[in-house]
Amino acid sequence: MIARALVLLVAIVASASAFTVQTSPCRRTFLSMSADNKALEQQLKSDPQLDDADRAVVLECDDTECAQLECIQDSRGNWNCEGGLEGDRPDTQKTVLMSSNKDD
Repeated sequence: MIARALVLLVAIVASASAFTVQTSPCRRTFLSMSADNKALEQQLKSDPQLDDADRAVVLECDDTECAQLECIQDSRGNWNCEGGLEGDRPDTQKTVLMSSNKDD
């Protein structure tokens, strides 16, 4: 009886870990703004919904996959983003998913 319960427990744990997404500890940071990143920064600066925002979550997609960027606006109004698709991808589309307003 105990052996059967132990086998069932191991099966549940194994199936749960099989469907768990492993995230990479390395995240690409956009510290040097390339032409594509400058276009994203300009899009974030010109979006009227982000006038009072200091954070934004952006979805970056190409024709095969999507990845999430987390962008934070510094005190000078510059947006710094982390995450996104790996490598050089010329034809990506970026969509602002959500933003949070500055605290007063």
